[in-house]
Amino acid sequence: MRFSTFLIFIIGAVRLFGDLNHGRMSIIPEYDQNMVTILFSGHRESVTQNNTFLFTVPSDVDSVSQIKTNPKGELEFVLISTRFIKGLNWVEVPKGLDEFAFMINSTKFPEPGNRYFEYELSFSETVIELDFEIQEPLAAENFEYTGFKGESSQDAHGQTIHSIQWTNIPQNNVHMITFSYMNTRGLTTRSTLNELMKLSQPDVQVEIPPQKIKRHSLYIWEPMIALAVVTLFTMLVLNYYQNGKARNLNCLNCGNKLSELDKFCPECGEKI
Repeated sequence: MRFSTFLIFIIGAVRLFGDLNHGRMSIIPEYDQNMVTILFSGHRESVTQNNTFLFTVPSDVDSVSQIKTNPKGELEFVLISTRFIKGLNWVEVPKGLDEFAFMINSTKFPEPGNRYFEYELSFSETVIELDFEIQEPLAAENFEYTGFKGESSQDAHGQTIHSIQWTNIPQNNVHMITFSYMNTRGLTTRSTLNELMKLSQPDVQVEIPPQKIKRHSLYIWEPMIALAVVTLFTMLVLNYYQNGKARNLNCLNCGNKLSELDKFCPECGEKI
């Protein structure tokens, strides 16, 4: 699934839930870059839209963007600053929004190898429902996570997703979410999918275009020489045939039949 399509799905999903603080959060390690991306969307009750609502982001956060849709229906990403309060990084949701969506990116992993990620998740007000999931990278080996006991499922590409629905999360309650795995080649899920696609496709044989036969132009004297050689050869053959025929005559003295090698008649001894 394309990343932009996934974003639209996350944003659109919250429209199904009407009248309360409902949220959805997906943690996606190394999808198209060697970093952890978090997508968080939510719906707020009208009576709470003018209250300050904050949520935490990981300590190694690189950027936080609010996701908006412009009048053309295109996605826009507006950078949002974080606030450091009591040892945690917080992001404030703008007031007056009934629906919101954010994308949080961690710092990049510097090189292939062991991966470790932790996230102290907390909200400044009660969240009645939160659909939470971690998507396991396709390139991950020995993937392990802590902080919840979720259900595991696989999508069409074989990617494992660990999910849970939390209800009535108290304000300022902290969920410590961690996961670790090995990525020996430093591949992203997208690059792994590309490799799988190439392996599933048959080898395409390159068709070599037929080479044109070079045709040399003949000069006028070349066919004339060839004609002269053929004519000379024909004359020699005819001459040989006539000589042979002439030598196959009978002896003029006794009429005995002669061969072409005879110099004297074998019957009467007459010289040929």
